[in-house]
Amino acid sequence: MPQVTLPTGSSPTRGPSPAPGGRFRPALAFSTLTPWFDVVARVAVRDNTLKAQLADLLSLRPGQTVLDVGCGTGTLLLRLRARQPQARFFGVDADPTALAIAARKAAAAGAPLTLTVASATCLPFADATFDTVTTSLLLHHLITAEKRQALAEIRRVLCPGGVLLAADYDAPRTWLERLAFLPVRLFDGFDATEANAQGELPTLIQAAGLDDIQTCAELPTAFGYITIWRAQRASAATLL
Repeated sequence: MPQVTLPTGSSPTRGPSPAPGGRFRPALAFSTLTPWFDVVARVAVRDNTLKAQLADLLSLRPGQTVLDVGCGTGTLLLRLRARQPQARFFGVDADPTALAIAARKAAAAGAPLTLTVASATCLPFADATFDTVTTSLLLHHLITAEKRQALAEIRRVLCPGGVLLAADYDAPRTWLERLAFLPVRLFDGFDATEANAQGELPTLIQAAGLDDIQTCAELPTAFGYITIWRAQRASAATLL
């Protein structure tokens, strides 16, 4: 059975409350719309294709630990677990309503996930805990300072040699792409999406202390291109 940890005083049945360490806004702006998130994501951002690409880029081994930051309703975690059921899977999200949906999906699939309500800017895990961290379509919700915090936290919880796989909107390259990205900027805020619009996410990933940054895939959507980047925390041997 999935294990869900909620902050004191919050309940999925009452709707979301702010997670410690960061501001909070449901993915579709209102918690009453969260049950529709999977349907909207499949149409708006080709979510099935995106999650399949992310899963294809990871070769997980038995016993490895995997954290999905901003895991939402658990779609990626469940896909990854189906590929490697002997790994251990953890998810954090600031939205307890989304995590309640993830828990129901995991229970229906018989998938043991550990789900925690927490902000990406303050991950409730010890240093060097995870072999792999994933995050998809979270960073464009965060203003640049919060992006830096979240990426620093991801680097902190990664084991030496651990891998980050991050997917998010990249800089528009034509006026048509800028026009397509405009609804996202209006919805999530120009301050939150500015680094995406300027193509600065690889620079921010590197500034957080992650190395060997590679562009692995690009996915065109109705709202612009989503890029998948791979980065790595330097191993202890590399630092010697």
